[in-house]
Amino acid sequence: SQTRDKTAVAPDQMMTLCEELRAIADFVLVDSPAGIELGFQNAIAAASEVVIVTTPEVSALRDADKVIFLLERDLNTQARLIINRYNPRLVRRKEMISKDDILSILSIDLLGIVPDDDQITVSANKGWPVALERKEYVSRAYHNIAQRLLGYNVPLMHFQEVSWPERLRRLIGL
Repeated sequence: SQTRDKTAVAPDQMMTLCEELRAIADFVLVDSPAGIELGFQNAIAAASEVVIVTTPEVSALRDADKVIFLLERDLNTQARLIINRYNPRLVRRKEMISKDDILSILSIDLLGIVPDDDQITVSANKGWPVALERKEYVSRAYHNIAQRLLGYNVPLMHFQEVSWPERLRRLIGL
């Protein structure tokens, strides 16, 4: 819930905060709300690197394209992309925009893809990060993205449709 006004923190205050955090941390990650309002301006104020997370939906890609334009224009920085909630079954049926089409539309480097997986919701509802579930396919996607952020050359995962027996196995936790 939003307990404070969006103007409670100014971009210069965000820069100061991030500089102080950089002195004690290896990484400072700032999550930005969707869109290009003040929350976005605050998030990018002190950015040395930007990662855009989008879903394969037309409206989300429009927003991501606007953000990329502003970043290139105002910060002269190249962002990288994470595609979230990617579903190969829907792509195959031409009901979801493909990875290649997304990259063509946005003209941006791909950092990683997070598959659309029920286990993300299950883990979130349990209060347990899915990235810690070593057996889960989706956790490998998160780990690979983290490795790429650290500069390692990790190949992209090949996403396949999940069979009904496998979906059932995941749902009942086997």
